[in-house]
Amino acid sequence: MSKLPTNVLAAVLAAVWLLSTSPSVISEEVALDSIIAVVNDDIILSSDFVRERATLIRQNPPNLPSGEQLDRAVIERLIAQSLQIQQAEERGIRIDDSSLQRTLEDMARNNKMTVAQMRESLSRDGIDFLEFRETIRKELLISTLSRREVESSLRVSDAEVEEQLSTEAAGTAGYRYELEHILVKLPQQADNETVDAAAVVARTVASDARDGIPFDRLIQTQLSNGYSEIEGGNLGARSLADMPRLFANQVKGMQIGDITEPLRSAAGFHVLHLLSKNSIDTPSSTRVRARHILASTRNGLSAAAAKQRIIEIRNRLLEGADFAAIAREMSDDARSAANGGDLGWFGRGEMVANFENIAFTTETNQLTEPFFTDFGWHILEVTEREVEQNPRGDLEERTRDQLRRKKAEDKYADWLAQLRANAYVELRGFAKNFQ
Repeated sequence: MSKLPTNVLAAVLAAVWLLSTSPSVISEEVALDSIIAVVNDDIILSSDFVRERATLIRQNPPNLPSGEQLDRAVIERLIAQSLQIQQAEERGIRIDDSSLQRTLEDMARNNKMTVAQMRESLSRDGIDFLEFRETIRKELLISTLSRREVESSLRVSDAEVEEQLSTEAAGTAGYRYELEHILVKLPQQADNETVDAAAVVARTVASDARDGIPFDRLIQTQLSNGYSEIEGGNLGARSLADMPRLFANQVKGMQIGDITEPLRSAAGFHVLHLLSKNSIDTPSSTRVRARHILASTRNGLSAAAAKQRIIEIRNRLLEGADFAAIAREMSDDARSAANGGDLGWFGRGEMVANFENIAFTTETNQLTEPFFTDFGWHILEVTEREVEQNPRGDLEERTRDQLRRKKAEDKYADWLAQLRANAYVELRGFAKNFQ
């Protein structure tokens, strides 16, 4: 990871010092915690930046950027959180203490703990429980706002369902496409000069990619050349229905290894690289039964520690340990752990995307390598697989749910971008480097 700028490092050190000082002293020295952004009537402090950055590094999600890219992402994340919380407050959305306590109790119970034990576990990892509690309150506020503002108004028509089913019947949606993606970003209401400059970068990226230069190196090259508005990564394996229409229209005609010309959207210019294309069964016709073991990152355990724990568990299984016994003893998924890790039967669209992809591409009775989802690190074994023809009504409902989820993702992204475009945002201090 590249070094933090000196002014960012100073803010980090100041915030760490503040957090380690007694409450009475903090009130006297609070001026050290400087304002780095004004968002409408709200402010973001350098200590907010330090905590959010440390949280992301501790969780270590896939494709986490580093250096200045990470700093920029943290600031934008804090701005987005502030805007959404302000919207929630304007609409009278509140998360009372009793609702928050029930959520904390559910979290603790899912990790086979009491709230007191979860508090002790967080404390051992250096996480302040009161800050953690307020973070959960904010997440509940934002999810409630999202349901009210975005999901409640979503509608999927019968015609849309029929169109999707016809596409699948024609064979064009019977695949999962693994994609790499680079986005050359454009600000809201970009002028012609900015658009032209971004288009040149995107065309250069596409050309260099066809010459065999890896996407991650292309991003770093542009960043080192001073072009900061670029990001990318692996999008995973998706069906056409699970990707934006702009992507789907291009991908279904591509061959493995193909790289697109830049594709223009409101966000900027996209370049796609098709890594693999695998045939899948119709979502309604295949079901698997699987068991798994989870090392959760939702109880304060870092992603690195969770990964190491799941590797050690997998090694024990490879040496002959009983899967069900180990799952009951060590899995952080309390519900399945009680059944020896057994998740029962499930079909497409019932699990988070990466978990589902692994489950439906793993041979029966084969132990997977460790893999990551938003819940933490897993290992999985498919114990049974069946193919059956479901009634037409089930297929239509599954397709409707799939389209609704996709619409929700797109609408949420557009709504959040609109919030950001209409907000008053003033960056200060070191954050001005990321305007």
